[in-house]
Amino acid sequence: MKRITILIMLLVGFSPVFAQKGKVTSALNYITAGNLEKAKEAIEQAMTHEKSKDWAKTYYAKGRVLQAVGESKDPNTRKLYENPLPEAFKEYQKAIELDEKGKLEKLVTLQYPLLSNDFIQLGIEMFQAGKHKEAMEAFEYSLEIGKTPMFGGDVDTSVVFNAGLSAYNAKIWDKAIVYFTQAKDLEYDDPNLYPLMKEAYMESGDTLSAVKCLQEGFEKHPENEAVIINLINYYIESGANEEALEYINIAIESDPDNYSYYFGKGLAYEKMDNRVDEAIESYKKSIELKDDYFNTYYNLGALYFNRGVNLIEIANEIMDNEEYIKAKAKGDAEFAKALPYMEKGHEVNPEDVSTMETLKILYYRLKMMDKHEAMTKKIEVFQQAGEVKYEVNCSPGGFSVTYQNSQGGTEQKTVSSGSWSTSYSHYLSNFVYLSAQADNENSSINVKIYYNGKVFKESSSSGDYVIAEASGSLKN
Repeated sequence: MKRITILIMLLVGFSPVFAQKGKVTSALNYITAGNLEKAKEAIEQAMTHEKSKDWAKTYYAKGRVLQAVGESKDPNTRKLYENPLPEAFKEYQKAIELDEKGKLEKLVTLQYPLLSNDFIQLGIEMFQAGKHKEAMEAFEYSLEIGKTPMFGGDVDTSVVFNAGLSAYNAKIWDKAIVYFTQAKDLEYDDPNLYPLMKEAYMESGDTLSAVKCLQEGFEKHPENEAVIINLINYYIESGANEEALEYINIAIESDPDNYSYYFGKGLAYEKMDNRVDEAIESYKKSIELKDDYFNTYYNLGALYFNRGVNLIEIANEIMDNEEYIKAKAKGDAEFAKALPYMEKGHEVNPEDVSTMETLKILYYRLKMMDKHEAMTKKIEVFQQAGEVKYEVNCSPGGFSVTYQNSQGGTEQKTVSSGSWSTSYSHYLSNFVYLSAQADNENSSINVKIYYNGKVFKESSSSGDYVIAEASGSLKN
């Protein structure tokens, strides 16, 4: 009888420990059953009980619950915990720390490849939603997991690059440089890496590293257009036109039908002494290859216009009337050469004020008074027009947008991220229209139209593949 009493006392004494450790087992079973609310309830009890709160397996189970919540596609389930995946990683790390005998290490490391992939998917999701800082942090967690012994030092270079790209879009320049450099050193084979890294260096104020990066990119990818154009632009902007021409000529050899190279060549020649004729030849070749590029028309028209201005200034210094008329005629001839290029530029980009102002002067100089008067009125109307901004935000990211532009036409875009906007500083139409449709189920989408800095119209919608629309007549 005495022996039975002792046994009962022992069972009673051990029952709280077994009960609380049983909660850990229950939590794991609930995960298998797909009941994450019950799993959370069970593991939270174990986490706070004196008998199980320092048990390694409790933290392993908490990590499993958090990971399952983070993997869930159910929005309500994902609300059970805030930041479940980062918290899961922390709990796994704590489990290994408390597991002095190493009994759980194998179980935890089995979860790491799955968790790493979860972080990659989360990073993609955040990036597409326009949450670039959060995307960077998710990719960083994946990289951190990759440092654990089970991965043997292998690094997924695409994750490194994506961490850099996310940091770049979040304007966290120091981290963008770190991850882009790491991707480069690991021989990540994407030539776009170099222009991105150059921009990050430029934003950080490190010009020397920026150009060094581009030169390295050119050595590895001499055929890549983005690398070449960035190098050319850098040298042109720096006034190193001879160096710019060197790279332009290399680029033309590999792609002789690329209009932008001839445009860049025109820019470089125009900034050099006594190379204006070569600039004109290059601009004309660019137009021959692409007849709807505004900048080439404007630059060529401006070149002729400025030559005309210089000749008129020289003519104005001549006292002899007959010689003055001859000199003035030379200036007017340059204005006449400028006219068709400025008119074509205005046709391609009817909203550019500089083109309109130049045309107004040209029409006056060439005695085309009807056109001069019409352009003067057009400028007045344009300058009185208001500013319109269209804005769309969608969660999760991915939507199509349709809107009316400043000329009254309709434009459409497909957007993969979570936000989009466009602005018109001189909106000439009196009617505004914006419509956006989400690409996914369980979406929330909001559209806003701003007029002169204030919200003019707004609409929101939630659900599967929902549409939000806003429109109205503007009132100055």
